[in-house]
Amino acid sequence: MSVVDFDMNCELKSAFFENAYSPFVILNRDMNFVDVNQASVDTIGIKKENFIGKNLLDIFPHLEGTERYDAYRNVIETGEPVGFDELSFKGEFAEYTFMSRAFKIGDYLGITTLDVTNTIDTIQKLKSTQASLTEVNNDLKKKNQELEEFSYVAAHDIRAPLTNLKGLLRMASDSETSTDELGPIVEKMEVVTKVMCDKITALNMVIATKSNFGSPKKELNFSDVFGEVKSVFSKEIIEGRTIIKEDYSSCPVIDYNHQQLETILQTLMSNALTYRHPKRKLSIKIETKMVKGKVQLSFRDNGLGFDQDLTMNVFALFKRMHTHKDGLGVGLYIVKTIINENNGSIDVKSQVNKGTEFIITF
Repeated sequence: MSVVDFDMNCELKSAFFENAYSPFVILNRDMNFVDVNQASVDTIGIKKENFIGKNLLDIFPHLEGTERYDAYRNVIETGEPVGFDELSFKGEFAEYTFMSRAFKIGDYLGITTLDVTNTIDTIQKLKSTQASLTEVNNDLKKKNQELEEFSYVAAHDIRAPLTNLKGLLRMASDSETSTDELGPIVEKMEVVTKVMCDKITALNMVIATKSNFGSPKKELNFSDVFGEVKSVFSKEIIEGRTIIKEDYSSCPVIDYNHQQLETILQTLMSNALTYRHPKRKLSIKIETKMVKGKVQLSFRDNGLGFDQDLTMNVFALFKRMHTHKDGLGVGLYIVKTIINENNGSIDVKSQVNKGTEFIITF
């Protein structure tokens, strides 16, 4: 190689070194800086003359005793290059993320870097978007499953009385009996018609509740909302001499939709009054507290209760634990739907003839 070619190679290498977009430094065996390019100066914010002759640990003291520092020294000893991904560095004006590669240059150590800050940010945004899409997809799956269950139950429970009504109408039209003999058939038709109307009313209640999802929330006082509920049932409470104890001292307020919270408390209150034990005064205790950063409400009564093994059915649509009282079998289904929609949970503990406790974690 001629002297001219050698000089040109040196000039080219120097030009690439100095004009590279990413920081590039050269250190000697003592880990002192021999040279740095302009990108290093711009990124780290230290003048070139303040680099040269300084030790690596003078500029980056946090490297002392680290695996990366030992790896750099090992490159000088063995000549085996080493790379590091996603190294964080806080520069004078911004925080950067680099990929770094250290390699031997003669008797010196060269360290070149690649700024991947924007790439990492893009990846993080993509991951965040993917996580959001996964969450939306899971939510859609959950809602589709709920819709399928709702549609199946609705179709099944309305089809039965409708089929009965159709059969009774056929019996009435085919009958050649007197009007008196048709009376029982007509009475059954009235009963079946009422059942079907009740089912449709219940379904309308569910649809109305679901249509309210997404409504704004605000800070509510449990005492105020439950006060409104008690006023609705004031006649039943007074006539039954119901004992009600309330304790909101640990957690008096909650950020929730007013109508939804009122529906929850009203349903629990209605159930307690409806299924009270006939041989003792109804006693209700409602209490709130904070559990692991979440608001928890306990609603306990000393009513009829039910078999704990049947709790899996208590929140199902059109399921009722007691049939000696009129009811639509939809209240607790609506309560659970509201709580689930707000990412909460509801549990129930019950014993026959001893009472029931609902525990809601909002």
